[in-house]
Amino acid sequence: MQVGIVVPTLGDRPELLTVCLRSLMAQTCSAVRLVVVSTPVAVEEVTRCVPADVPVLAQDGSGIVDAVMTGWRHFGDSVDVLGWLGDDDRLPSGSVALALRTLERHPEAAMAYGQVRYIDIDGKAIRWVRPGRVGSWWLYLGHNMVLQPGCLYRRSAVEAVGGLDGSLSLAFDVDLHRRLARQGSLRYVATVLGEARSHPGSLTVQRRAESRREMDLALSRQMPAWLRRSRGLWRPTAAFLVRVTAKVVSQPLTTG
Repeated sequence: MQVGIVVPTLGDRPELLTVCLRSLMAQTCSAVRLVVVSTPVAVEEVTRCVPADVPVLAQDGSGIVDAVMTGWRHFGDSVDVLGWLGDDDRLPSGSVALALRTLERHPEAAMAYGQVRYIDIDGKAIRWVRPGRVGSWWLYLGHNMVLQPGCLYRRSAVEAVGGLDGSLSLAFDVDLHRRLARQGSLRYVATVLGEARSHPGSLTVQRRAESRREMDLALSRQMPAWLRRSRGLWRPTAAFLVRVTAKVVSQPLTTG
């Protein structure tokens, strides 16, 4: 199975982009194809800091969703599995091979997800999130524990749900995961598949409140009507259980 991974970037943090690409090119899986997608005005500058054998494309429209979809359309049917990685994130060694092996062993699976390690701007580990198999179950009740870095998606399942939703600017990954759950299982890999960088310049940090509102919208609109109408009855209990679960699956790490 061939894997196509997109790195969307504005080109404004070349040092982190270099680290991101280095982690992707160091993957032990030989079936990985990469493409970097940026805005038309930044393509020339981005090309200077990208290895010569990695294509750099100008996205068709604007925003990160459009950038990822531009890259996925570039791959077309030449790949069986899709993914993307933010230009400030990175993958640990062996991540792609492990996720791909999971999809190969479970042909009914729409995607594979795993544990995520949060790192600071210098790359030091600060938090370890282990969602477990229950991570995908919480999506049905409007709560997200399936973190995107390191995820791989079966292309046929992505195409069946129409790809990423361009009306969302922050919670498009959560929305995709919830829709993919209708196409097949979400398979958990019990190891760290991705490293998400937490720093003041990241969108999730800058727009945290907006991100939570958008995530709530994305998940609630996928609920059956009867479940959505009764949220006032069960949501307080679910929120309490999520807080308890989050304390179990998320572990602060000491950095030195």
